[in-house]
Amino acid sequence: MVKIGSPLFILREECGRDLMMVLEKLADIGFDGVEFLGLFGHDPLDIKRRLDSCGLFAVGDHVPFFEFVTNTDRVIADRQEIGCSFITISSPPEDGLPGGSNYPASIEAVRKIGEAVNEAGLTLLFHNHAHEVRNVLAGKTILEHIADDIDAGLLSLEPDLGWIGIGGGAPEYYLTKYKDRCPVVHFKDYIPTDSKEGFEFRPTGYGVLDNAGLYKMTLGYDKKPEWYIMDHDNAYERDIYDDLAMSLEYFRNLVLVTG
Repeated sequence: MVKIGSPLFILREECGRDLMMVLEKLADIGFDGVEFLGLFGHDPLDIKRRLDSCGLFAVGDHVPFFEFVTNTDRVIADRQEIGCSFITISSPPEDGLPGGSNYPASIEAVRKIGEAVNEAGLTLLFHNHAHEVRNVLAGKTILEHIADDIDAGLLSLEPDLGWIGIGGGAPEYYLTKYKDRCPVVHFKDYIPTDSKEGFEFRPTGYGVLDNAGLYKMTLGYDKKPEWYIMDHDNAYERDIYDDLAMSLEYFRNLVLVTG
């Protein structure tokens, strides 16, 4: 069974006002799980109870780099209580990226966190944005340096296919190079525009991303992704829940057609 999740990033303001209501709405739309963006001040056990009552899984949570480094045990324990299978670590600060003076220390910190996460029975993920694909050093992107410098057993990837495209990369390249290392994949759709940013987000299936082709690629993995996340960061003037429902409907139909 293909499991489809919703991120909470696009709903971060609503989560700040009423996280439990947001979880109920996402369950009503029909998502199988949610990917957190912190706990929004709630006790992990209270979140777990609400997830269970809604019939939702906790896919994982995105945790800031320094919070994870300085409070590793607490971060892991809280996500265990929620029922997360994955924890995503954010990108290190600029001096901790490839070429920066603190890059070796950052890589070692991620390795240690990966070991602790493994011991807890969870999986550590790294989620890319556009700059980790756009910036190249010694013939490799930042994303490739980070992935290649940390053993696959300590760090899995959560490729954001939309950000890869926006950053000028080819999602197919990364899905091929890191096949069987991507247990969670973000389908983020967008359209090119004449705006300052050069793009606008769209619900999955309503932009330029080759969703069908990329989904088919993941079906060829020996270890198929456990979760597909319908991700876009901004609904603009549109209703966020309507956008998420459109993404879910599109991807469910894609799964049915593709097999």
